[in-house]
Amino acid sequence: MTTHHPRQFPVILITGTPGTGKTLHATLLTSLLADSPTPLTHIDIGQLVKTRGFHEGFDEEWQSYTVDEDRLLDYLEEVLNPEEAPAGTGFVIDHHDPSLFPERWIDLAVCLTADNGVLHERLTAR
Repeated sequence: MTTHHPRQFPVILITGTPGTGKTLHATLLTSLLADSPTPLTHIDIGQLVKTRGFHEGFDEEWQSYTVDEDRLLDYLEEVLNPEEAPAGTGFVIDHHDPSLFPERWIDLAVCLTADNGVLHERLTAR
């Protein structure tokens, strides 16, 4: 990301395997800070890929979308650090693959884990 201007708010990455509670924690964090001097906006990468079409199709074997990383990252670069004016919010990015994002984008990375038995129960319930 080219830094157009200094960031005033943090970018937090919440990562972990599917079923660890990334979306729940991101939603709670943004809700708790909604009225604070440091507001945060939740970016659910999985949802963004589906709604904006940042994918190359659906993989039936893996039951997931094949992410078009270039298009996704180009979009996120402008969202996280717009050229015209600084964003009035920080961001909580929710995604299972931390290696997708340039290190310079992230101020804090949190990796969630859970016992395999718990993960199995959660994922089979979906």
